[in-house]
Amino acid sequence: MQNEQRQATDLRGKVAIVTGASSGIGEAIAEELVKHGARVALFARRENRLRELAQRLAGKGSEEPLIVPGDVSKPEDVQKLVNRTMQRWGKLDIVIANAGFGYRSLIVDGDVERWKKLLDTNVYGLLLTLKYGVEKLLKQGSGHVVVTSSIAGRSVTAGGAVYSGSKFAVEAIAEALREEVGQQGVRVTTVEPGAVATEFAAVAGYPPETMEAIKQLEPLQAQEIARVVIQALEQPGNVDISELTVYPTKQTNLDIFASTVTRQQ
Repeated sequence: MQNEQRQATDLRGKVAIVTGASSGIGEAIAEELVKHGARVALFARRENRLRELAQRLAGKGSEEPLIVPGDVSKPEDVQKLVNRTMQRWGKLDIVIANAGFGYRSLIVDGDVERWKKLLDTNVYGLLLTLKYGVEKLLKQGSGHVVVTSSIAGRSVTAGGAVYSGSKFAVEAIAEALREEVGQQGVRVTTVEPGAVATEFAAVAGYPPETMEAIKQLEPLQAQEIARVVIQALEQPGNVDISELTVYPTKQTNLDIFASTVTRQQ
């Protein structure tokens, strides 16, 4: 006798928070969530970008998104995000911990202020998002956390010490969380994108040769990563896709960074 097939998770009416929603992968995930009927709180530092996104999404879902500007590395801002979401919708089902940025430099040439900002955002900001967001999921005994990592969290090249270090930490944090909350009905998925055509590379200060190498790979679009995330979220409640590594077909690991960082004179 065959077991009864479990139903996919319906995202209609689910409440989600998305950090780093003002651009790139976060923006694309927020848009896909709205299209699938979820209620979405948008969080990022650039309020003007959040408002532009909310205006673009108006009418595409059941409700207009909630705009919460803030810095993911500030506990009070992350608490505000969660509290305002709960005040508006009374629950929280999905936490998209996406905020982060990149930076490449040899260690001896590193900008110490950028190091600190990167680690505050990519690691400390992730911890804050999980601390205050997952607490609500545990209280209701269900929910799904999606953490945006990177293939740089699986391997490293010269110049990638700080960014890869932050993403190695992200991988460890996400796996520890999965072990902590899985028995309580909360799923955790780590997404590890390869090259994606977003503002990320420019913000990270990649040299022209790296930018060209990325272009030659036919990089993924943010919307393609978002659709993969939606597929993970829609799995039946007993299915936890713990890791999703998504490459452009032409990319092999971190080959685009080979020999692109040299010692400053």
